Amino acid sequence: MVFIRNLLTGLLLAVSIAVAQGAITEPVTDIALQETIPELMLGEESWEYANGDTYTGRWLNNKPHGEGVYQRLNGDLYRGGFRNGYMHGAGVYEFSNGDVYRGQWEQGLPNGEGVMLYQNGNRYQGHWQNGLRHGKGKLVYRSGSIYDGYWSRGDKSGKGLLTYRNGQRYLGDFKFNQPHGHGIKTEADGSSYRGTFSKGLRHGVGECSQEGGVIHICLFDKGREIRDPQKLELAKAYYEKHRPTYEYEGGMAYHLQDEFTKARYYVTTENVWWEKNVALLETQLRIRSRSDDQFLQLIVNRYTGPGIYHLRRGEIMASDLQGKAIALPEDTVARLEIKMDARGEIHGEFSIPRLSAENSRRQFKIYDGRFEARSAPPQTSEPGAESRDWLVKNRDNS
Repeated sequence: MVFIRNLLTGLLLAVSIAVAQGAITEPVTDIALQETIPELMLGEESWEYANGDTYTGRWLNNKPHGEGVYQRLNGDLYRGGFRNGYMHGAGVYEFSNGDVYRGQWEQGLPNGEGVMLYQNGNRYQGHWQNGLRHGKGKLVYRSGSIYDGYWSRGDKSGKGLLTYRNGQRYLGDFKFNQPHGHGIKTEADGSSYRGTFSKGLRHGVGECSQEGGVIHICLFDKGREIRDPQKLELAKAYYEKHRPTYEYEGGMAYHLQDEFTKARYYVTTENVWWEKNVALLETQLRIRSRSDDQFLQLIVNRYTGPGIYHLRRGEIMASDLQGKAIALPEDTVARLEIKMDARGEIHGEFSIPRLSAENSRRQFKIYDGRFEARSAPPQTSEPGAESRDWLVKNRDNS
C-alpha cells in the first residue's frame, strides 16, 4: 500500500521575519514525498521513512491515525493527534530551533486556539487559521511590548491595543501590522493624539492634548504636523462636522465644434460649472461641462490656485457627440492654465491636443478654450432670463 508522505503537509519549518519590535516566526508547509510501505501497519507500530523521519503511534489504512509521535531528521518533534495522515486535533510541535507550538491542528496546520513560544522570547496566544495568526490573539514581545487585538493571515489587522515598553500606547485600527485608520496614540510623557493614521503615521485631522489636559485640533500630513492657520481652520470645521467640507463655485466655457454644422461656439455658463472639494490637506478642482450631446470633466487633484496644470488620462473624462464615453489613450495630456481665481470667478485657458487630433473619426470637436467661470452649478440647462438672474444673484453674493 502507498503511504503518502504528505501526511504531515502542515509540518512547520520556522521562517523568521521581523515584524514591529520582535522577530515573529511564521509557519510554512513542508510537503513530503511519496513512499510505499510494504507491510500492514497496526497498533502502536513504528516506521522509519527513507528520508530518516520516524513515526510511532496508531495507524489506519497505513496512515498515521490517532495518537502518535513524529520525529524529523532535522530534530523537529511532534506529539499529538493524527487523522488520515495529517496532524489533527491537539498536539505539540517542538522545532529544532527552540520554537514550540501547543494547540489545535486541522489538516496538518495550526487551526483554532494555540500558543507559540518563540526561541527569541516572544509568545503568542490566540487563534490560528491555516497555520497563521488569525482572529483574536495576544503577542508578548521579549522587549516588554504587547499587542492584544485582532489578526488577519499573520498580520495585525482590525482593532487592537499596542503597548510599548517605553510607556507609549496605541489603541485603534491596524492594517498590515501598522496603525491605519482611527486610533489614539498616547506618548510616555502623557501627551496624546486622537485621530486618523495612515501606514503607521499620523495623517489627517484629530485632537492633540498635552500633559495637563489642554486639547486642541491638530492636522498632520504623513506624520508631519501642519501649522498653516488657514488649513487649521478648515480642520476645525471638519472635525466639528465629522465630514468633508464641499464648496461649489464657478464654471467654464470652451470651444467645441459640432460635427454636423461645423459651427464653432461656446458652451454657455448655464451648462458649465466647477467644484472645489476642500479635503484639508489639499484641494481638488473639478471642471465640468454637460450639454445635450457631450460631456467633459477635468480634475485637478492638487489645486493650489492660479497656475498651469498638466492633467493625465485618469484626470480627464469626455464623451463623443452621441454621449458615449471616450476611452482615452494612455499618453493623453490636457494643459490647464488658470489665470484668475477670485470673487467666485475663474478665468483661464485649456487645451487637449490629443482629443482635437482625433475629432474627425470620433464625432466630436474640442479646441483650445478659455475660462468664463461662475460661482455655482446650473439650475437649468437652457439659457434664459431665469438662469441669467440666478447667475447674477450668485455673482453678487460671492
